[in-house]
Amino acid sequence: MTDELLEWFRANKRRLPWRVNRSPYRVWLSEVMLQQTRVKTVIPYFERWLQRFPDINALAAAKLDEVLKAWEGLGYYRRARNLHAAAQLVAHERGSVFPTGYESWLELPGIGPYAAAAISSIVDGDSVVAVDGNVKRVAARLFLIEDVPDAKDVRERLTPYLPRKKPGDFNEALMELGATICKRQKPTCPDCPLIATCKAYAAGRVDELPVGAKRKKPPHHKRYALLHLKDGRVWLRQRGPDEMLNGLWGFVLLDKRPAGKSLGSVKHAYTHFSLTVTLVLTDVPKDTAGEFVSITKLDKLALSTLDKKILARLDLNP
Repeated sequence: MTDELLEWFRANKRRLPWRVNRSPYRVWLSEVMLQQTRVKTVIPYFERWLQRFPDINALAAAKLDEVLKAWEGLGYYRRARNLHAAAQLVAHERGSVFPTGYESWLELPGIGPYAAAAISSIVDGDSVVAVDGNVKRVAARLFLIEDVPDAKDVRERLTPYLPRKKPGDFNEALMELGATICKRQKPTCPDCPLIATCKAYAAGRVDELPVGAKRKKPPHHKRYALLHLKDGRVWLRQRGPDEMLNGLWGFVLLDKRPAGKSLGSVKHAYTHFSLTVTLVLTDVPKDTAGEFVSITKLDKLALSTLDKKILARLDLNP
């Protein structure tokens, strides 16, 4: 199985910017950006990021506001904050020397078992299987796993096939296979290099697997955006360290409708809940955190997608 998979990968792997000059910094950055984000979306962010922060020292020296602005629109902003924190740790406490090996990579903020396995296998040649959603799907079909795929179980099943040389290629090949051929819907099995050993294909059950975990319908909430405009300025606040989307700027959101004129509403969905936000033109209540920001300077701030929707609704986009 291993030889067939690696031969297929060498002939068919996509040309991606992070597969050139495989430095620890570039591999680490790409793996973090690719978490829960499509390759097509990541490519321009990756390239712009390297122009702005070409190495670990440039990233460590940057202000968090700059980092969040560069990340703006990519979502899951905790990844950006962890990148910045990890860069400062490596630059200031480890002499700009990256970790070596799976266990060492786990010590960086934001690096879990999957990322540590992927990075260490590619950069350090560590013999450890990286298990993401694509790999779980491939394994579920390959081994006919009839329960929700478990990362530990999948890792144990695949470890015997992990080659001693270039284990990173093996991990990338499995992820590539899941992303391009062994897709969740309409997999192209005739093109798969592992078709001869795929138990789900032999049993005619490819479309049934993997079994998905039951998900509850995410809750929906109503909020009210406080809109206060004055002399070409708008009232915004920077979210605190304990808040969701912390560090980003945005409108004050209230649970109860304030007095004022309604200017319509916008909808936005997060991973675990969704919102309908009604825009209310009103004065700023006393003791409301925030400050006036010139409309001409909005493009300098890191804003969430929700707040950009509000600005678009008001035709206040920078």
